[in-house]
Amino acid sequence: MEKDHHLAPMLSAIERIKADIKEYHPKALLLFGSLARRLAGDPGDHLPNDVDLLVVTNNTPFLVMNKEYGCAVELHSFPVARIVNIAKSLRYDSRPVALSKLYGRVLAKEHAIDVIAAAMMLGPAYGDVGIEQIEINGIIDTRDYSIHRVLMGGGWWARLCRYAVERRGPLMRFTDKMVRNYDFAE
Repeated sequence: MEKDHHLAPMLSAIERIKADIKEYHPKALLLFGSLARRLAGDPGDHLPNDVDLLVVTNNTPFLVMNKEYGCAVELHSFPVARIVNIAKSLRYDSRPVALSKLYGRVLAKEHAIDVIAAAMMLGPAYGDVGIEQIEINGIIDTRDYSIHRVLMGGGWWARLCRYAVERRGPLMRFTDKMVRNYDFAE
C-alpha cells in the first residue's frame, strides 16, 4: 500500500504533463528511468524518486519544464533532428564512431541522456552495439536503460526504433543516399 501511495503523485503528474505537452506537438513522449522500470515489473532496490521523461519536439516546452507537478520531474527535450541523428548514427556509423558521438555528449553535457535514448531505441540488446553500462560514482550501474514506456507518439517512435536497429554500416550509407533511402521518413 505504501508503494501505491508513493507512486500516485507521479502517475498523476504524468497525466497532467501529457495534457500540458500536447500544445507543443511532440513526435514522442517517453517515460524512462526507475519509474518506467517499476511499472514494467522491476522493483529495483528503491522506490522511484522522480519522473524521468524525454520529449521529442521542435517546440521546447519551457512552460512544462518550469511547472510544478507535485513531484520531482526531469524533462529532457530533444529536437526531432537530434534524436533522428542518434538513430542515423546507430544505423550508419561504424560502432566506434557512433559510440564516440554518444559518449562525447555525455562529457559535454554531464548527463547520459543521449546514451539512454540510444539504449531505448535499440532495446535490451543495446550492449551488442557496444553501449556500456553507465557508471555512478565509479560503480557500474546494472539497471536496464532500454526499459521505457511510450506515453505519446507510439507509431512514430516504433518507426524510428526500427530505423535505428537496422544496421546498414558506413558502406551502405553511400548507396542509400544514391537511391534516396537514407533519411528517416518522419
